Amino acid sequence: MTQLASRPSTARVRGGVRPRWMLPATLVIAALVLTTSLLGLFTAWPYAAETANWQLQARGQDLGNLLAVVVLLGGGTTAARGSLRGLLVWSGAQLYLAYAFAIYALAVHFGALFLPYVAVLGLSVYALGFGLRWWEGGVRIAPRPLAAETVVLAGIAAVFCLLWLGLIVPALLAGTVPSELVETGLVANPVHVLDLALVLPGMLITAVLARRGSAAAQVLVGPWLVFAVLMAASILITLVLSGAAVPAAAVGALAAVAAATGWVVVRSAIPERAALRGVLSRSGRSTPEM
Repeated sequence: MTQLASRPSTARVRGGVRPRWMLPATLVIAALVLTTSLLGLFTAWPYAAETANWQLQARGQDLGNLLAVVVLLGGGTTAARGSLRGLLVWSGAQLYLAYAFAIYALAVHFGALFLPYVAVLGLSVYALGFGLRWWEGGVRIAPRPLAAETVVLAGIAAVFCLLWLGLIVPALLAGTVPSELVETGLVANPVHVLDLALVLPGMLITAVLARRGSAAAQVLVGPWLVFAVLMAASILITLVLSGAAVPAAAVGALAAVAAATGWVVVRSAIPERAALRGVLSRSGRSTPEM
């Protein structure tokens, strides 16, 4: 049978196929994020049409984006050399940026940064989707870290679900608009939309399936926790800027728990083939040829 030539867009490394586009794409995304965030922080015009409350939240997000760029570059650099752990961290940063820039694109008044916002959103989504495909054979996480992760991830989803519903349902029952919409000048809160429709169900489904042994779900465990840490850091920055000390302390504690759990999970993640080799070697059987 004729053997097909190697695809030029990838290179063989330990554990999987490394896409050559990963590092250039990461650099482009990082440059766009840095440009939009620094303009938002140091110039007035990007948020000139927003209310004072929404400007504050946008600039808190901008500061959070700077941390996300550091995480993105660190994870992307090691992932491009074939590191599974780097890939998981990089994927979490991409999740965060896709989320954040969906909000910019949909909830910041149209202006000169609209297309860069849309570009980061699209690039992050496609980079995440194609990037996770290159690690062949799936991922496995050690039982104890996996158990802790599922509790933390499901807990984060439950807490924020109850928090957002606690704001939305009373307003619906009273036939009024939540006060935060008046303060931000928005017709609907994009954070509530994205969280309740996609993010929180995604976290909960991942936690349940990963606990049941799904290798596909275990691939997403680390990225979701990295996402949670970056999002909590962004919320914490915004709360500090607004002078809300008590909520800031609570969010800071949540960020610390998510960061500690995420670190353990990422450190314990191994390729599924390596896990299979370990099981077979302990049982005295040889590893099957792949």
